[in-house]
Amino acid sequence: MSKKKDTGHFGDAELNDLHLIVKSTTEGGACLTGHTGDFSGFKNKVSCNYRYQAYEQADSHGEIKERLHRYNEHPPERRLQTSAYRANKGGMTPDRYCAHLDIPEPGDWDIGGPPRAIKRRTFAKGKVRIPAGYNFTQDTWPYWNNAHHLIPKGTLDSVIQKQEARVSNMIQKALLKAKYNINHKKNMLLIPQDREVAALLNLPRHIQLKDDDTKSLPASCTDHPVYNTMVSTIAKGLGEIIDDYAKICKSVDNKEHAIPDAELDKEKLENLSTTLLEIVLSWGRTGGAGPSLDKKSTQILRNPAWI
Repeated sequence: MSKKKDTGHFGDAELNDLHLIVKSTTEGGACLTGHTGDFSGFKNKVSCNYRYQAYEQADSHGEIKERLHRYNEHPPERRLQTSAYRANKGGMTPDRYCAHLDIPEPGDWDIGGPPRAIKRRTFAKGKVRIPAGYNFTQDTWPYWNNAHHLIPKGTLDSVIQKQEARVSNMIQKALLKAKYNINHKKNMLLIPQDREVAALLNLPRHIQLKDDDTKSLPASCTDHPVYNTMVSTIAKGLGEIIDDYAKICKSVDNKEHAIPDAELDKEKLENLSTTLLEIVLSWGRTGGAGPSLDKKSTQILRNPAWI
């Protein structure tokens, strides 16, 4: 099955009309892919925009906000080294970032901050100005951060598409009709990418990168494959949920529709997101360097009782 841009699913074209984008709210959308993430200037406030959803989650969820604002009560004593790295072809990644972060003043890294415009010199663009109030609208403001899908969008895609084509389409149709949105704020978490920032905030960091987190993990700069496996294989995880969905779909008469209708409970996926949020927030570590999602997931896969 080919995947078209912005269809909100990865199945047949018959599903296109079920993809629902709702403007100016986090609610009511129906989407199975993460195709929209530009939140520059607080624009593009739509249900499919995962950075917008992650921002709203951080602003409304007490524990997430407390972690992100932790630096106010526990400020660093020195400038912090970032995790920007030299790309294979030369230059730094992200080139719009910097090598060190100045010690933040109260409010500088807050959701809704900074309270004043902050100037920064970046690798490639020279001096950059972070406008007052624009934190987290971009991935390097106030520090390198990612809008993380707790149930990863690519993992949902791959697990559903392991089913036969008819069943895969039925699952997607049922979830879209139930208005499941993988980009909803319940499935989103703003987390840092820098090791030292992560430790300061008592949060894990998103991607392994080239930081030598643990000798058993290869460098990975674009994905968190061990975390993806953990989400799929833990008890009551994504693999079990999709297998249950598939059993329901296989029992449905397929004579009346090109893609038959099935009734699936989207709350199973939403409850998994809640569980994963609790797990990830429990992975924070203060002092030293914040561990990556893959490092902590490796420990879970070795000993599931640690969850």
